[in-house]
Amino acid sequence: MEALWSAALPLLRQHVGERNFSAWIEPIRCFDSEGEIRLEVPSRFYQSWITRHFLPTIRDTVSELSGAPCVVRVVVATESPPERRLPQPVAEPIPPPPMRAPKIGQLVPNYTFDTFVVGATNEVAFQAAQAVSAAPGKRFNPVFLHGGVGLGKTHLINAIAHELLRRRTRMQVACLPAESFMNLLIVALKEDKMNGFRDRFRQIDALILDDVQFLAGKERTQEEFFHTFNALYGNEKQIVLTSDKPPAAITGLEQRLRSRFEGGLIADIHPPTREMRLAILRAKADAAGIELSAEVADVLVQRSGTSVRELEGALNRVWAMAAVRGTQMTPELAASALGPYARPRNTVSVEIIQQLVSNKFGLSVADLVSHRREREVSYPRQVAMYLSRTLAEASFPAIAEKFGGRDHSTVMYAVRSIEMRRAQESAVDQLLLGMENELRGQAR
Repeated sequence: MEALWSAALPLLRQHVGERNFSAWIEPIRCFDSEGEIRLEVPSRFYQSWITRHFLPTIRDTVSELSGAPCVVRVVVATESPPERRLPQPVAEPIPPPPMRAPKIGQLVPNYTFDTFVVGATNEVAFQAAQAVSAAPGKRFNPVFLHGGVGLGKTHLINAIAHELLRRRTRMQVACLPAESFMNLLIVALKEDKMNGFRDRFRQIDALILDDVQFLAGKERTQEEFFHTFNALYGNEKQIVLTSDKPPAAITGLEQRLRSRFEGGLIADIHPPTREMRLAILRAKADAAGIELSAEVADVLVQRSGTSVRELEGALNRVWAMAAVRGTQMTPELAASALGPYARPRNTVSVEIIQQLVSNKFGLSVADLVSHRREREVSYPRQVAMYLSRTLAEASFPAIAEKFGGRDHSTVMYAVRSIEMRRAQESAVDQLLLGMENELRGQAR
């Protein structure tokens, strides 16, 4: 049972989130007690909180790993370690962060530049993050990173904070979600401590705010953040913001804030390519000391989404199941472990992609597969090759054969070219997003 608990921990980290895991799950001690899992916690309050908020998730996770229902019992330890600091009761599982700049321990420890996998879809954002770490408040200010969920935004802002604190030991860095900023503001208003709130946030050296789209529609929070932004910017303090969409697309955001967000460097992060996903998996496996074969990695990529979090969750799930069963990680085990969670396989074909691209650019499929080299034909051809690789997940030789029997190196060059243009040109990105959505709709 103790081994089962150890194997379940990486999955629980994925299910409940890093902050909940660190505050509530990590301090638990597990013991084997007559065929059941006995989880010892330090106090009755702790026991009540775990039972109410996390016990179903814990029970489902260990039962899934063991292959049979598991009895999980949460008990109060007879003697708690005196040095253990317990979470305090609050309305939500995680209390608001303190109003001081975070120390390294409050950041995700392994979210550094060294562990970030760089590719064409995130290179601009990565370079911007490194630039502000080297010269905060000087070159790019503010920096606005946007992209879908789980693509690496939080990793990058943690890396910035780590690097700022490493380079400048006395630097005051606040790195927190926009929701926490709002919660701290509400507390300050209720307790009539706005002067302390303003002093704390307007005297720091760098403000890193995650998920600023959360500010949309919250007028009082936007007003306070506007003045905080101006104070920091006027003093050449670094500001880094993230969102799931660009400033212009955030509805409910005041125009004065939108204009300030757009006044710095805006960098987008796109879903990783297949090659990047494989590289990310290898990096995650190496960091965790997991031996990952090419065959297992291929199954994980095929059966997971493009989100880095989904990839990491899939890797942890397969590794945990292998550890519990005492077997090697095989493609068969990976397929079994991910079966209930696998993304539906995309049934879009290269032929469907060719037809759609031809229609979009006013060409015929014959033009697309021909050997004509004019730009009005070569660019749509590269787009079609890129979509064939990323959506149909066809191999380079198979795509080459579908496009007039070309050499596979031609397809590789086309895919890389479109990846680069997508990362650098918003018009190309919007074009591809539209076609991807249309193709996915046809595949359902």
